[in-house]
Amino acid sequence: MIANQIAPPPTFLQEASQLLQQIDAELPTLRQNFSIQKAHTLMRLTHTLKGAAATVGLDAIKTTTQTLENAFKALCVPDAKLTSVVEGLIFDSYDCLKLLFSVQLNKTAISEFDILERMTGIVSKLQENLGDQFGQDGQLPTSTQLGVDVTQSIFESGVTEYLDELEHALEISDAAILTDLLQAQADVFVGLAESLRLPGFGDIAQATLVALQQQPVQVVTIAQLALVDYRAGQAAVLQGDRTQGGTPSTALKQLGHEPIALKKSWIRNLWKWLNQPISLPRWSPQSKNTQNSQIIPLVAKIQPLNTVFHHCRQVLNECTQQQGKPVDVQVKGGEVLVDQTLLNSLYAPLLHLVRHAFEQDIEIPAVRRQQGKSTVGTIQLAARQVEDCLVICIWNDGCGSNPNLICKQLQPQIKALLGKITVTHRPQRGTCFTLRLPTEL
Repeated sequence: MIANQIAPPPTFLQEASQLLQQIDAELPTLRQNFSIQKAHTLMRLTHTLKGAAATVGLDAIKTTTQTLENAFKALCVPDAKLTSVVEGLIFDSYDCLKLLFSVQLNKTAISEFDILERMTGIVSKLQENLGDQFGQDGQLPTSTQLGVDVTQSIFESGVTEYLDELEHALEISDAAILTDLLQAQADVFVGLAESLRLPGFGDIAQATLVALQQQPVQVVTIAQLALVDYRAGQAAVLQGDRTQGGTPSTALKQLGHEPIALKKSWIRNLWKWLNQPISLPRWSPQSKNTQNSQIIPLVAKIQPLNTVFHHCRQVLNECTQQQGKPVDVQVKGGEVLVDQTLLNSLYAPLLHLVRHAFEQDIEIPAVRRQQGKSTVGTIQLAARQVEDCLVICIWNDGCGSNPNLICKQLQPQIKALLGKITVTHRPQRGTCFTLRLPTEL
């Protein structure tokens, strides 16, 4: 069992959850909408998560995330192609990562050794399928290959919104609000500057933090100076500077007399910047007493389950072509509507179940013929709405290899969705996994 003597800080768990949500949103369409930019985005997300895990001593998560980062990095090359096999291995790796996180997020008791042993096999297969690109320190894709100037995009949208927020806070001049906002923004800007290799912009953030520690009563002056320096650095970047990003003014540096060890939050960085515009609430006199700003949640999107069922069918069709093991894939209830967040969370466990059904349960035609079965195996995906509960059944008519083990492996993921997974097995006749999930998370 995993036993952590020191629990990771709450900030790590909160921000790691946000990162996992971003990965959840990207992974389901990895192959349908594959591009170097998408692979690069996922590589950055996993790299940030890996660094965060390392700083709090979660070595198993760090190791597992490193595998995902290496896989995405191997796909960040011109003419890269994502096969269904590699996609499946990526999903399997992500399954392992989610299991490890379930220990920290839900206090689930699982065997770290078993997961790392499973990862060893996955790494071997990734090396076999991705070749020398996997695990190599190759060149990252250029802005041209990504199809977008990442730095320009970040400074046009995300940085602008942050600095506008600081400007609005200065209009109120509440010391507590300004202090919290300056510290939070500087923390983000330090990581951003490191990632984009703009040391000058990072120096402004560092000088701001030093000044806050040395002269906290002058927070309004510090905010005014920092805003001017940030705006100047932003202007330089938007005009083409890709090596510096401005410099802290003499006045700002004079407010701080000693260098301090800066606490870096490695998972506050690029996932907000590279994947979506940052949207923060505007400060107003009515919000003067608000201690913590809150981001207005996005309106949940509703999608039919066919979105994920169709992807499972595609994966099984490709597996059939590659391995010569015919399977009839049947889908029922794909029209059931599901919240987008829940749908994204279902991709990994459902793909895991259908892949297991094909690779481990469904026999080859010769064996099925000897058993008096049709030479074509059957895998059925079915769903229905029962009051406020979503019921999904994955059934196959194969031999049923270790159904209880598979159920146990997926239990933490399903439990994280506040659901349950059960299995019904008849030797040599068929296996049915049933997922029961609340329709709203």
